[in-house]
Amino acid sequence: MATGPRVLLQPIPLNLSPHGALWLTSATPGYDLGSPSAITAWGTALGVMIPNPSGNVILAFACGGTAAGVTQTLVGDVVGTTGQVLPATTDQYTIALNSTGWLGPWSVSSYNQQAPTLVTYAGAINTTALVAQAQGCVVVDFTTTTTLAVRAYTLNPVA
Repeated sequence: MATGPRVLLQPIPLNLSPHGALWLTSATPGYDLGSPSAITAWGTALGVMIPNPSGNVILAFACGGTAAGVTQTLVGDVVGTTGQVLPATTDQYTIALNSTGWLGPWSVSSYNQQAPTLVTYAGAINTTALVAQAQGCVVVDFTTTTTLAVRAYTLNPVA
C-alpha cells in the first residue's frame, strides 16, 4: 500500500456556460485546483478531496500512455455512533491507458466524509490518514498518477 497526501480540489461548473464547457484533455499529468487553465503536477500526492455538498460533483480524468491503475473512492458513511465505516469501505474503478472519462457523481450520505479523523480503511490503496479538511468531501485515491490528469466539475440544473 502506498502513502501520499491528498489535495483539495475546488469543482468548477461544467454546464453553466451557454456555449458548453471545456472538457479535461490535458497532456500534462496533475490536478486542477479549480482553475480550468492550470494543471498542478502531482508531486507526492496520491489522492484528491472534493467538496460535495449537493451530490452533484464528478471527477473528470485524462490518462496518457501509462495506465492509472485502480482508483478507490472512500465511503464516508459512518455506522451509528461507532466512528467506523462499513466493511466494504471503498468503490474501485480501473482507469485504462489512453482514456478519458469521469467518476461520480456521488451520494452525499454515502460518500461524503462524516468523521474523517476517526476512520481508518482496511485495504485502502493510500494508507495516509484522512485529515479534518476531508469533512464533507468525496475522497478518491489512485495507485498511479504518472500520466493522469484530473479536474472536478459540478453539474448544475439548467432551467
